[in-house]
Amino acid sequence: MSDNGLKNENYIYQRAVVLGTGTLALSCASVLEQDYHVLCEIYDTGEEASKTFERQANGKGLNYQWISRKELSVCLADIREPALLISAINPWIIPGKVLQNQNLLAVNCHQALLPEHPGRNAEMWAIYEQDKKTGITWHIIRPQVDGGEILIQKEIPITKKDTSFQIFRKQINLAQEAFLEILEQLLKGTVKGMPQTGEQPQIRYSWETPEEGRLNTGWPFEKISAFLRALDYGGLEIVKKPYIEKDGKSIFWKHYKILEEPQEEEKVCFDKGEIRILRKEGKILLKGIYE
Repeated sequence: MSDNGLKNENYIYQRAVVLGTGTLALSCASVLEQDYHVLCEIYDTGEEASKTFERQANGKGLNYQWISRKELSVCLADIREPALLISAINPWIIPGKVLQNQNLLAVNCHQALLPEHPGRNAEMWAIYEQDKKTGITWHIIRPQVDGGEILIQKEIPITKKDTSFQIFRKQINLAQEAFLEILEQLLKGTVKGMPQTGEQPQIRYSWETPEEGRLNTGWPFEKISAFLRALDYGGLEIVKKPYIEKDGKSIFWKHYKILEEPQEEEKVCFDKGEIRILRKEGKILLKGIYE
């Protein structure tokens, strides 16, 4: 990308590389390039190149690229000038040889309040475990996954109606706000991190889901509600579809409703096209049933 001649000489980092797959990566790259006049490259770190992501990046005048992760690792490890490495909702675990490059200041946005819920799909685990709050953390990237020093955190409450999709969207907005707050310090190399304290919880991986995706109709109302909302990413194919096991068969549903309407008795009704789970606290309807 061409130099626009407006570099700020007070910045240690005149170059930035943004890694990600969507909105937050685009937002960070746009701010760096257009508002701070930092030469910026944006790498799509999805398994395959995204035409939509490429079109959005090009529409903002950004230097979009997709190369294999092996090639990207070599490229980043070989950078010979001071550069910010911004991991913005990036599914790729950055290799150690990249982090060993002393020219890079590498920071990551994590969708939780570290040290809670390290790893993938943190918003899902926060809802399933019925946390009262979640948020985002920008932190220094170290070889230990999500274990680096905390730069900034922002909180949001989790209500009994929030889904993973809704929380994720709120987290993107929070992450953009927080990035703007620390960006000047990042570019100047003056940002200070706070070490994470205590034992790091279990790291979650992309293939893991609560209860391996299997809903037990004998669970309490609150647990079923948390399970359904945790695995609800709207139309995004983030996790596998939840199911119920019955008579040796896996039963799926197209949509659900959680109604806080007290019931006189607790039972489960398997009707044509619908499953009704009744509890004293309310009822849950699973609609559009199929095997």
